[in-house]
Amino acid sequence: MGFIIFILGLIFGSFANVCIYRLPKGKSIISPGSFCPNCNKNIKWYDNIPLISYIILKGKCRYCGKPISVRYFIVEFLTGILFFLIYKKFGLSSITFVYNILALSLIIISFIDIDTFLIPDVIVIPGIFLGLLFSFLFPQIHNMDRIKSLIYSFIGVTIGGGILIFLGFIGKLLFKKDAMGGGDVKLLGMVGAFNGWQSVLLTLFFASLFGTLISLILILFGKKKIEDYVPFGPYLALGAVVSIFLKRNLFLGFLIH
Repeated sequence: MGFIIFILGLIFGSFANVCIYRLPKGKSIISPGSFCPNCNKNIKWYDNIPLISYIILKGKCRYCGKPISVRYFIVEFLTGILFFLIYKKFGLSSITFVYNILALSLIIISFIDIDTFLIPDVIVIPGIFLGLLFSFLFPQIHNMDRIKSLIYSFIGVTIGGGILIFLGFIGKLLFKKDAMGGGDVKLLGMVGAFNGWQSVLLTLFFASLFGTLISLILILFGKKKIEDYVPFGPYLALGAVVSIFLKRNLFLGFLIH
C-alpha cells in the first residue's frame, strides 16, 4: 500500500507543477493539457509520466530540446515522499487524507512564493475554510469531539494570523519597512485551521529556526546579502510539515493534547 500511496503522490505532484506554473499567470489549471513552456508543443502522455519521463528525456523537451526545469522532478518526488511519510505515520485513515491535502497545498504555495514572492489567495483562503471543515468532519485529527475540534481549529486560524500580524507590526517599528507579508499571515492561519493553535507555535518556531540557519548559510557562502528579501512562505510550510510529525512526540506534548 505504501508504494501505491507514493505513486499517488507523484501524480498529485505532477498536478502541483501545473498549479505552480499556471496560477501566477492567471491561467486555467484544467485546460489546455500539459505543454512545453519553451515551444508550447503539447506533451504526449508517455512524456508526462512523473519522474520517469524526466529521466528518459534527460530533462529536455522531446521537440525543441531545451532544458526543462529540474523543479518539475523535485516537486513530483517531494510530493510522493510526503504522501508516503504521512501514510506511514497515520496509516490508511482520514488523518492521512487531510494531511496529504495540506502537504500538497503547502508544496504549491512554497514554490509559487519562491518564484514570485507572492502567496496565492486562491489556495490559502479556501484552505482556511477547508481546514475548518475538515476539523469538523474529521475531529480525530485533533483527537477531540466535533465541536471542540472546530473551536480548536478556529482558534488556530485566529492565533496563526494574529501572531504574524503582531510580529509584522514590531518588525515595521524596528526596521521601518514591512517585515511580514499578508500572504504569510493567511498561510499561518491556514496551517492553524488544519493543525490547531498549538501546532501554530511549533510551525512558527521551526520556520524561524530553518529560515535563520539557511539564510546564515547563504550569506556565509555569498549567495545572498543581509538586506535581500527572502520569502518566508517555504519556511512556514516546512515548519508546518515538521509539526505534523512531531507535535505528539516533542517534550511539549503535554501542551498539545
